Amino acid sequence: MDFNYWEQYYLKQNAELMPSLFAHYVADLLKDKQSEIVELGCGNGRDSIFFAKQGHSVDAIDQCYNEIVFLINQYQYIDNLDFRCDDFTDLVDDEPYDVVYSRFTLHSVSKEQETRTLEWAYRNLKKDGLLCIEVRGQKNEIYKMGEAVENEPDAYIYDNHYRRFLNFDNLCEELKKLGFSLDFAAEEKDFAPFNGQNETYIRVIARK
Repeated sequence: MDFNYWEQYYLKQNAELMPSLFAHYVADLLKDKQSEIVELGCGNGRDSIFFAKQGHSVDAIDQCYNEIVFLINQYQYIDNLDFRCDDFTDLVDDEPYDVVYSRFTLHSVSKEQETRTLEWAYRNLKKDGLLCIEVRGQKNEIYKMGEAVENEPDAYIYDNHYRRFLNFDNLCEELKKLGFSLDFAAEEKDFAPFNGQNETYIRVIARK
């Protein structure tokens, strides 16, 4: 993970933003049920804050210490929201969750870290729990742009930071091998339009 890049990125925007379309999508899946959610790589916290305000109990994890301190101070009034500074690719087993939520985080880590994270998610989900993933794949419009990272297939430094582009079929197969079933899996446009751009992303809802 580009630790210094993200620390500087979040310093520029320490303010609440609107939740992502993916957060709305997942919230619709969880309607009429209060869930225990962990967000892996919460960034500026916008989706975790949204889930908490929907009545869910949320653990929000990110490695950017300064951002986590800001979020703790800013949102300490929300009792069902816990921000924690940690490496989501190297977590110890925790109390089981109903939902493990990962938006735009798995493409920021190595393949080895991704595998470790998926294995952790399976172990730490309750029966019928959901792993919710949105991530850049190999159909994404900036795939292969920038400088290739040595000894890391499909990883590139572009726009001053690291991205690794997941293979959709391989991701689905890996999830199935871990024991997940796939409620939804697609690699399409319209998942995350931003600033007039509509790039192609992977979206997966996997059930334990």
